[in-house]
Amino acid sequence: MGAAVIAGGLLVGAASYAVAAGSDEHTSGNALEREWSARTEGQQVLGGERTPGVPSVQRLQHDDVTFTVTVAPARPGPNLVRVDSTHAHGAGPPVLVGTDEDDLVRAVPRPGTDGLWAVVDLPAGSGTVLVTHGKEHRLPFAVETGTDRPETASWTGAEGPECLTTASAAVLAGGSPPASCPADGLHAQDAAALRAMVGTLVERGVEEVAVEYDDSARSRAALDLVRGAATEAGVAVVTPDDPPGVRNALVVVSGWGTAARHLGAVSGRPLREQPIRSDGTWLAPWLLTPGVVDSTAGAVLALDFDIRDTAAQEFSQVLAEYFPGQAPTGSAYLAWRAARGGEPDPLTLYAASRAAYMPASSGHHETAVAWFPGGTVTPVGALAR
Repeated sequence: MGAAVIAGGLLVGAASYAVAAGSDEHTSGNALEREWSARTEGQQVLGGERTPGVPSVQRLQHDDVTFTVTVAPARPGPNLVRVDSTHAHGAGPPVLVGTDEDDLVRAVPRPGTDGLWAVVDLPAGSGTVLVTHGKEHRLPFAVETGTDRPETASWTGAEGPECLTTASAAVLAGGSPPASCPADGLHAQDAAALRAMVGTLVERGVEEVAVEYDDSARSRAALDLVRGAATEAGVAVVTPDDPPGVRNALVVVSGWGTAARHLGAVSGRPLREQPIRSDGTWLAPWLLTPGVVDSTAGAVLALDFDIRDTAAQEFSQVLAEYFPGQAPTGSAYLAWRAARGGEPDPLTLYAASRAAYMPASSGHHETAVAWFPGGTVTPVGALAR
């Protein structure tokens, strides 16, 4: 699991903090701050210490509810905070996050991922992130941000959840967080997968490709690649809003949130109003996440790993231990694999679906223990070379 985890690990802290309703002892902000500082001294974090620039991951149990809180990039300024818990938040009080009673903001779901998310402005040096779920339940989490002030827009923007989860996975494997976020550029292995996808569509006789993209640097580069490869092969490139022709495929190269929103909007229409894609929906490899796959009836991806492999299974098991309730994603697994020095498999075409009704005897892989409970990620053939 890596030296960092062996040395310190992500331990359940013994400290917890509840502010009693009506208690004069905790009415002032200064008193709260002093109390938070005192209560956080014994908490452990991923790797055994709090390091500026490394995602700060802490877990506390309070009133039989386990909270796992991740703060990244752990630098002064806006930071992304992820809250995972074993508490059902739908009917109860909202989860609020901040550095003080006066600046709490609501942690909310984000499309394409799980957990609750908030952006919190942290000071330089030592700070505290306060997580609350009701006036009597306030949990303080200490964080060290240092003094360097890098740009954090990639962390707090639309692609932040992928950035945070991949960085956490790299550290969990004993490595260092990546120098940049995945959506900041198109990586070579992703470019190779996209070229192979387009080549496979061409071999199958597709006549036009509708491309879904967003404004991230990776998505723009992926759009250029897909458009260039398709045009060179004589395949038209259209928008997802254009009426599909007889042989049409949708290729999605946006980020998690955009993909989940747009695919979900189409899937939510009456069936007669949905565009008929004769050659299906094809996802960029970084979109192997339950939040995206859930938003469509099924999709095809080009991947250089199989979720049934030993390493992928180990990743899902370690993730379940250290991040309870957090689903594995392709991007996080690749960061984990890279930190451990793992090698990619040959690119293979996979079909991903959350159709729980598919029988296990049909040859599909049931993933109830690992990546996609009730669903399948199944190899379906080779890619064009």
